[in-house]
Amino acid sequence: MALSSAGIGSGLDVNSIVSGLMAVERAPLNKVNTDKTAYQSKISAYGTLKSALSTFQTSVSALSDLAKFNAQTVTSSNTSALTATTNGKAALSNFDVTVSQLAKSQKLSMGGFANVSDVVGTGTLTIAFGTFTPEVLDPPTPSSFAPNAAKADINITIDSTNNTLSGVRDAINAANGSVSASIINDGTTNRLVITSKDTGEVNSLKITVADDDADNLDASGLSRLAYDPTATAGNGRNLTQVQAAKNALLEIDGIAIVKSGNTISDAIEGLTLNLLSTSASAVSLGVATNQETIKKSVTEFVDAFNKLDTSLRNLTKFDETGKASGVLLGDSAARNITSQIRSVLSNGIANGSSLNTLSQIGVSFQRDGKLALDSNKLSDAVNNNFSDIASLFAATGRATDPQISFVSSTSKTQAGTYAIEVSQLGNDSVNAVGTINGVSATGAGATLRGALNDASEGLKVNVAGGALGARGTISFSLGYAAQLDKVITGLLSDEGILATRTEGLNSTIKRLDQQADAINVRLAAIEARYRAQFTRLDTLLSSMSTTSSFLTQQIATINANNR
Repeated sequence: MALSSAGIGSGLDVNSIVSGLMAVERAPLNKVNTDKTAYQSKISAYGTLKSALSTFQTSVSALSDLAKFNAQTVTSSNTSALTATTNGKAALSNFDVTVSQLAKSQKLSMGGFANVSDVVGTGTLTIAFGTFTPEVLDPPTPSSFAPNAAKADINITIDSTNNTLSGVRDAINAANGSVSASIINDGTTNRLVITSKDTGEVNSLKITVADDDADNLDASGLSRLAYDPTATAGNGRNLTQVQAAKNALLEIDGIAIVKSGNTISDAIEGLTLNLLSTSASAVSLGVATNQETIKKSVTEFVDAFNKLDTSLRNLTKFDETGKASGVLLGDSAARNITSQIRSVLSNGIANGSSLNTLSQIGVSFQRDGKLALDSNKLSDAVNNNFSDIASLFAATGRATDPQISFVSSTSKTQAGTYAIEVSQLGNDSVNAVGTINGVSATGAGATLRGALNDASEGLKVNVAGGALGARGTISFSLGYAAQLDKVITGLLSDEGILATRTEGLNSTIKRLDQQADAINVRLAAIEARYRAQFTRLDTLLSSMSTTSSFLTQQIATINANNR
C-alpha cells in the first residue's frame, strides 16, 4: 500500500529532496525572470530618457523663436502720449515723435424717438465705407466720396420684424460688419448712433436707403437713415454727424506722417507705435538692446543641455564595483542619441553671418562634457554682433533684396538658398504671386509661402514692394535650438529609436512570459514525477525495513532455540 505522505513510512525526507531537485530544475525559469527584470528596467530607463528629452525639447523649442534673441527695449519720455514695441529689428537709435491728432471713427446720429419700440420704416440699408473730400472753392472742386476698395458694402433688410428703433439697431449689429449701432437717451428722446468700427478718413460712412415708401431721400420713413456726405441736409444727408472720421497726424524726426489708425507698424521699421494722446512737445523714443534678455536665453540653453547631459550620464555611467552602473550602460540607443545631439552642437551653422559657432558667444564644452558660459565673451558678442546672435539658435532667413524679409518656417522647411521671383505684388486686398525655389508659391497679402513637397515648404517671406521679376535669393538656416528641436522630434516620434526599442523590448518580454508559462507547466510535471518516484521509493524502503525487522526477529529466535 502506498504512503499518503512522503517520508512517513521510511523516514526519508522526500520534501527536502524534491525541493532541492526542483531548485536545480528552476534554473531556466530564474534566468527568464532575471532577463525579464533587466528588460523592464531598460524600458523604465527609456521612459526616463524620453522624459528628459521632452523637457529639453520644451526649452530648445522656445529658444528657436526669433523673439527670444531679437530682444530690444523701447523707452518713451511720455508714456501718456506714446508707447512703442519692437520686433527686435529696429535700428538702435532715438526718434522724436510729435502727435498732433489721434485717429477717430466717424459717428452718425438720428434722434426724435420717444420709445425704442417706435417704428422707423422698412426697406433696405446699404452701408459703404470710403473717403469724403469736402468742396474746395479755389480752385472750384465739388465734394466727393471715394469708396474704400478694401471693404465691401453691407446690405441690411428692414421689414416688419425689425422696423423699430431697437430692431434697426439689432439688425445693423447682426450684420457683423465694420460698423456698430447703439441707442442713447439724451433725456428727451432716444437717439440711434451708428459708428464706424475702424478709425481714419478712409473708413467714413455713406448710407444709401431703398425706402418702401418710394422716397429714398426725405426725412421720413427708413430714409431718415440716409447719409450721403455730398448731399444737402434733409435730402439724402439726414443723419447728424457727431464725430468726424479723422486720421492720425504725427511727425517723426520732422517728417509728417498721416495714418488711418492709432496703432502704426509701418512708419519706423521694426517698431509699432501706439498713439494714446496728442503731445504738446516731441516725445523721445529710445531703442536699445536688451542684453539681459539675450543672456537669459543663452543661459537657459546651456542649463537645459546640462540637465539632459546629467540624465544621460546617470543612465549610462560605469561603476567599477558594478553596483551602481547605469541601466543603459553600453546601450546603443543611448549612445546614438548622445551622438546626434553632440553632433549638432559640435558643427558650425551655415547662416552667412559673422557668428556661426557657440564658442564665439562664450558657450563651450568642458572636460566633464557639460556646457559652460563665458559671460564676458557673450557680452562682447551682444555689443558687437547683436543682429547675428539670433541666427545661432533660431530658424532665420537672409534675403539679398532689402524689400524681401523672412517671416517664418515650419518643421518641413529645409536649410538652403532659394531664388525668389515676384510676378505680382500683394497688399490687403490682393495676394502676392511668385515662386520660391522655382516653384509656384502660395500668396497671402504681401507674403509668399513655399510649396508643399518642395525643399522650401513652409518658408514664408514678405515682399514689401519693388520691381517684378527675379528678386535675388533668401538663405534659410536652422540655428542650434531649431536643429535640436528637429532632431528630438524625430527621436521622440512613434517611429523614433526610443519607440522602436521600447516596442522591441515589450515584444521580448511577451515572449519571455510565454516561455515562463511553458517552463512552469513543465516544472509542475517534473515535480509531480519526482514526488511519485520518491513516494514509491519511500514505500519500497518501508517494505524493506519491515522485512528486515522480521528477518532479524526470526534469526534471533533461531539462535535462541539452538542454545
